[in-house]
Amino acid sequence: MDFSTEAERLLGDRARLTSRPGLGVTLEATRPILPGELILSDTPLLVASSASSLSPAARVRYEEAGDSGDYNLDDLLILHAFVRAGERVRRRVLEGFCAEECCEPGHAMLLDAERCAAWARTHDAAASGQHGAADLARACVVFTLNCFGHLADGVTGGAPTLFWLASKFTHRCLRPNSVFHGEGGRLHVRAVRPIAKCDVLTISYLGVWAHCAAPLRRGLLMRTKGFRCRCEDCAAPDVMRSLPCPACAPRDGATGL
Repeated sequence: MDFSTEAERLLGDRARLTSRPGLGVTLEATRPILPGELILSDTPLLVASSASSLSPAARVRYEEAGDSGDYNLDDLLILHAFVRAGERVRRRVLEGFCAEECCEPGHAMLLDAERCAAWARTHDAAASGQHGAADLARACVVFTLNCFGHLADGVTGGAPTLFWLASKFTHRCLRPNSVFHGEGGRLHVRAVRPIAKCDVLTISYLGVWAHCAAPLRRGLLMRTKGFRCRCEDCAAPDVMRSLPCPACAPRDGATGL
């Protein structure tokens, strides 16, 4: 699907979609952007269902599945929303985002998605008819890799939410050039430092978990996002270690510090 016209409308003269080696489809600045400037105001494509919105019987069924430890309740609620979305939304979810092709084969999130897809086809009549297991599993992975959650925007209730264009921001652990926040049902992304023309636009996928040593950040990103981080912060000396690397900061002979 070609969404270039929509991207141009939302980004104006500030940025554009592009493809970079090692990053895939991402966003780059098309002119200098000043700190505090609004880069993007995006609307939700799809919001995961909340357990409280289900019928009492369905809520028990979903929560029991989540409590069993065999299924991720968030993934099941994602599929509940996906199969009830319109055809255009479902098509964009499946075709407009990165998914299993961005993960290592056999990654745990792929196996979790397959289990949740099988559960949905068995226990949700809306999922058992026109939706194949492969599409349902892909929808799960799309959300895992691309969604925004815990937004205090007054609309999504903090549920996992897909924003198509906002998902194209590249990750940087500690010093992204942009930050995001929810407000009025929209996701706003603003520059936090001067951004030069042609710079890749970055946000941190880690939230408060960015403030830990590089090996921990990389491990978390591999488990939750399926990639090994090679951002500038992970490639540089690790400023978040409890003690600096001895190769970068030789120890004092008397104290060892």
